[in-house]
Amino acid sequence: MTIAAERTDPRSPDPFRQLLADMILWLAIVVLFLAFRVVLFLIFRSEMTEQPSSHAFFRCFETGLKSDTTAATWALLPSLALTLVGFFKPIGVWHQRIRRVTLVVALSLCAIIFIADVGYFAEYDNQFDHWIFGLIYDDRAAILATIWKSHHVVLLIVVGAIGVAASAWLLSKLCQKAETADVPVSVGTKTARVIIVIVIAVWAFVGARVWLGENLAGLKNAESTGDVFLNKIVLNPFFALRYAIWQEHTMQKSAGLRIFLPDANVRAAATALFPNSQNAATLDECLKRIAPGNSGQRPTHIFIVVMESYDAWAMQPEYAGLHLTDRLSALGDKGVCARAFISSGISTIESLGVMITGLPFARAFVNFQSVVRKGLPTAAAPIFKQLGYKPRFFYGGFLSWQRIGEFCREQGFEDVYGGDQMVPHARPKEWGVDDEHLFQFVLEHTGPEPTFNLIMSTSYHPPYSVDLNTKGFDPDRVKSDSLGAKLSPEQLRVLGHLWYSDKCVGDFVSEAEHKLERPIFAITGDHYSRKQYVSARPTHTLYESLAVPLVIHGPKVLENVRRPTAMAGSHLDIVPTFIDLAAPAGFEYHAFGRDLFDQSQQQAGYGCNAVMGPDFILKINDPARVQDLHGQQRSDVDGEALALHYRQLHALGWWRAMKGNQLPAR
Repeated sequence: MTIAAERTDPRSPDPFRQLLADMILWLAIVVLFLAFRVVLFLIFRSEMTEQPSSHAFFRCFETGLKSDTTAATWALLPSLALTLVGFFKPIGVWHQRIRRVTLVVALSLCAIIFIADVGYFAEYDNQFDHWIFGLIYDDRAAILATIWKSHHVVLLIVVGAIGVAASAWLLSKLCQKAETADVPVSVGTKTARVIIVIVIAVWAFVGARVWLGENLAGLKNAESTGDVFLNKIVLNPFFALRYAIWQEHTMQKSAGLRIFLPDANVRAAATALFPNSQNAATLDECLKRIAPGNSGQRPTHIFIVVMESYDAWAMQPEYAGLHLTDRLSALGDKGVCARAFISSGISTIESLGVMITGLPFARAFVNFQSVVRKGLPTAAAPIFKQLGYKPRFFYGGFLSWQRIGEFCREQGFEDVYGGDQMVPHARPKEWGVDDEHLFQFVLEHTGPEPTFNLIMSTSYHPPYSVDLNTKGFDPDRVKSDSLGAKLSPEQLRVLGHLWYSDKCVGDFVSEAEHKLERPIFAITGDHYSRKQYVSARPTHTLYESLAVPLVIHGPKVLENVRRPTAMAGSHLDIVPTFIDLAAPAGFEYHAFGRDLFDQSQQQAGYGCNAVMGPDFILKINDPARVQDLHGQQRSDVDGEALALHYRQLHALGWWRAMKGNQLPAR
């Protein structure tokens, strides 16, 4: 009997040939996922702090194989469904056509997701995770323009298309061989058909249950290798993206509270953090603070300057020879420099949201929450307005980004300025105006009236488009240091933008001090830059990877302020510190954070999924591994207690943003 005739015979072995072709395609997709995991390891293996054990590698690939086989099953479902139908009714050539389409679609999606995942990993030090949702709310036009300028998009498309075409041709040939293969007559029996149909149905059903979310919480087993880096590459990118979607969906529901507090006991968390408010009916009652009063002179102008991607590593003594942050380092020497300081978020809007609202960032984007829009007693602008300052917000970018303009007005800022108001025709720069124009605009619009100012810069950001040659940057000076000798021209161009931002903020402080009576400045970074191309050690330390600077400068205001011998904190603590510097004794306000100059308080910063003290740092998902600020292991720090404090604090932040002020009944 010919192959064509067999396809019309209900008892023909053709369905088994189709099943064999499906199995070949399924196995090819699984191997493709495994290969991509190897590629991720090879590209980013320099991030490992130590060589993983053979058991860790085994766990990585064993656990990852579960997500690979499940995703491959889902990719194959259209063809598998037709195979099942073929056991009862011959389909003919349409089955092969559907498989070819499935093959091309699956390979095309893999090419797109794989390339995007590598780029995401390079930028965010992880595969797709919940931080990706910050990009959804971001300025998509600017993001696309940045990607176009920063990456070889056309080349990637061409290479991806060639890879898909070659793989599709090869797999099509293998499937054709399977579709015409000799099959034992015994498999054509009725019993064999029934058994195989049941096996296929169970196989597809199990895969579907995992993918659709029945066991997504169990994917936490992906962090079972014992190695931080290998844990990041366990899941294939499709599963990583699916898990990120699940996490984000969970965070927007009541179940999001359990991400921080498994028992969801908000009242117990409030009692633990604020023991003097055990009988409070509302969360705001727990947050009441009384300003001690400042014996020194009250500031006439307050500036909180948030520098785009300005992290702390370049300010450390071992990197001073690069001369990237000379101006801010000098301000720190004259004022107060908190070496142990951490951002509240991993992205700009997360950290800005903390300083605007006073809420810990708890994976809920406060600029889109209806509860937050009604106003918060912890919000900075209304508090400083009570103290007699005009609250103002300056952003070098565009106010449509993350609805930041509307958000700031909702939170009480009276004057809100964007980049389009600072320089005519500013749109050609993807993310806004150059920092020098931002700071010049602030100075031009600041007079004798007391002001509270929150300023967000933009220049140290991809695609790094400032003309450094006209700004005075000397790459040879950077390369003259042994650590900078091997930097590529592209790396020098990127780090040149850090130098430029440092120069601009230094010039701004100098001019403002000359023009204004008693200004005070807090200068920090919105998040770490992920652009540390040099290292004084074999690998980057946890401190170098996460810390941002905090420099408080204002000689006249700080004259009588007693400074702790060691200082540590996060963005959450900046506003309360300045309130206590500006407010009279007895002034009542609300805050989650603390005064950094209050020596009776524990010196620790809680932010960015980590806790940092004056001489230690830890990640909350691995509290047993504590490092000092030089990368050495510490065994004398109670990481579990600090991680619990972090979870309780951020659970209360989540509750205030998502549920409101009222605490649950006892």
